[in-house]
Amino acid sequence: MLLQITPPVVTNVAYCVSPQAVLELAFQIMGISFALMIAMLSLFWMASQFFRRAEYEGLVSIETHQLIVSAILLATVFGATIFSCQLSVAFAGDDPFVIGTSYLSHISNNIALKAVLSLEATKAFSQYWGSMSFRWGLTVWGVATPAFPSFIIIERVVDFILMLITPFVASLMVQQVILEVIKGTAVAFILPAGVVLRMFPPTRNAGSFLMATAIGFQILYPYTYVMHRQIVYELEKNAGLDTVMENLFNEENLDEGLWPWAVFSQGFFDIKTMLLHPVDALGFLLLQALFLPALSITLTVSFIKGLSKFMSQKLN
Repeated sequence: MLLQITPPVVTNVAYCVSPQAVLELAFQIMGISFALMIAMLSLFWMASQFFRRAEYEGLVSIETHQLIVSAILLATVFGATIFSCQLSVAFAGDDPFVIGTSYLSHISNNIALKAVLSLEATKAFSQYWGSMSFRWGLTVWGVATPAFPSFIIIERVVDFILMLITPFVASLMVQQVILEVIKGTAVAFILPAGVVLRMFPPTRNAGSFLMATAIGFQILYPYTYVMHRQIVYELEKNAGLDTVMENLFNEENLDEGLWPWAVFSQGFFDIKTMLLHPVDALGFLLLQALFLPALSITLTVSFIKGLSKFMSQKLN
């Protein structure tokens, strides 16, 4: 009868791993691999006793030790995952993947989208007023002078800013996709593959690397977004950006279809509302689109390299 391992039942805790059905399949695969390795070690031990070969007995002792280490590592990974979820719940109110996704959604929808819409409105109005001109003299020999030349400069500046921020908005969407992919694959596929490969001597180093990868991307990488949210939310609150962006798109004006006309209620062209506040918002967008994800992946890759080296050199 094949050995089967069932995932632990955890109640009243954010269990940020894959769906239960996927976990059951992964644990069945690992259980079969454990049973196969135990059967092979049993055959080697019987052969060592039958042929009186000490090297066979030494091989069985070493591989039994490695099998126990693999089981301990598997339990450690799940324990660390549950602990990280509890820590995230106590610190920020939810598991890291939910926090990271909601945080990126806030940056993209409440900051980036509103800033882009405001800049698009600024661009449209600048094009309209910048295209007006006065003509002096006859039709053929006269001179045409722009009525509002400053709007031409504003339109070019805003158009350049919009061209720059397009890849940054796409970066936020890619980060959300990466979090969902990690949540669905780290524990369900990468970790079982690492455990199975680590059981067998020829693939032990590859298994250690996959297990370290699963730990890094399941625990460390999403938790960096919890720290990102706490940092950016505090900066956003101190800068008053949350109130500014909320007032920039008043719900009543949006419902009545008055925007973008409503944003000009403070004057003919309110430079602070239509240009400076969106540019301030883009500062937070660039922070999450460029620096913070690079910091997250750098920490995660460094952790994976260090843990993989430790597991290959100290635990093998």
